[in-house]
Amino acid sequence: MSEKRGFTGKLSYDFNTAWVCEVQMGEKWYRVLEKDFRSFNGPRRLTKPLGVALGEVNMGLETFTYEGPYYYWNTNLEYNPVDHPEGKVIQLPEMQKLKAERTSVAGL
Repeated sequence: MSEKRGFTGKLSYDFNTAWVCEVQMGEKWYRVLEKDFRSFNGPRRLTKPLGVALGEVNMGLETFTYEGPYYYWNTNLEYNPVDHPEGKVIQLPEMQKLKAERTSVAGL
């Protein structure tokens, strides 16, 4: 058997990950994954239901600005947002995200 590689720890979230996570780029708000939300250096907001009850369909939603800590992508290390460019997901140089590449199999 081989050892696990890469980050094997558990990421800390100080918000409910079932809520809608959105970040602002330009004038628009975009939904993102929780991992990207906690690392985005810019305006962030969360949307949560006002209540949950069996059989109730429309109890309403509440949207609020999130002012929590900023973490480097895929780590639990906090960063100072003033030291990094705004409007991007901030990563450590050794923890770069993999970029999707088109393959010849798809013919694109």
